[in-house]
Amino acid sequence: MSQPEQPLYPKLSSIYNKIMQLAIAIFFIVLLMNLSLFSQQQSQHGIEQNFDYAGRQYLSQASAGIQVLLAREKDKELQAYIDSLSQTEIIKEILVYDPSGQVLVSSSGIGTVKDLYGISLNKLNLSKDFIPFAQEIRTNKLLGYVRITLEKPYLTEQLSKTSNEQHQLTRLMMIIAVGVGFLLTRGFSRFSRQGFRLAPSK
Repeated sequence: MSQPEQPLYPKLSSIYNKIMQLAIAIFFIVLLMNLSLFSQQQSQHGIEQNFDYAGRQYLSQASAGIQVLLAREKDKELQAYIDSLSQTEIIKEILVYDPSGQVLVSSSGIGTVKDLYGISLNKLNLSKDFIPFAQEIRTNKLLGYVRITLEKPYLTEQLSKTSNEQHQLTRLMMIIAVGVGFLLTRGFSRFSRQGFRLAPSK
């Protein structure tokens, strides 16, 4: 008598299991990559917030000194104060306006808003690197306005570089972990097949 054919179900079940395991592994890899990308975006958002806070602190400190000098009408001392502030590397330029919007004093080497946004002829758009902050200067009345332009990369470049390096290292560790998991799975699978293999009948 011929032996009955072996059913295909065990073989198909094994294939389905492998496909399911592969699909689950791919899902978790994609999930981890998305989490890494989200974390990097959150870090960048935190850096942007930190720069905005620092910029407003610089503006507030400059405004306090300018307010005192404007109230006393100390034009020469005001110019000297503006010049001293502009020596700070992060500060690109400072302008002080009167209540009508006319420039009272300014740091040396200032450019126009058109220059900043690359609207002027033969000028590049530098608005991403140089960020202006402005506010009113007043006591019991409006004394004027101050606009301070800060060099953004001076504060954010090193933080962004460190953040990117950390996330690249995290992604590399994820890839290594996936590779190690794959090798361990194959190793245990072979060990299991060899360990439970029946001895051939004599």
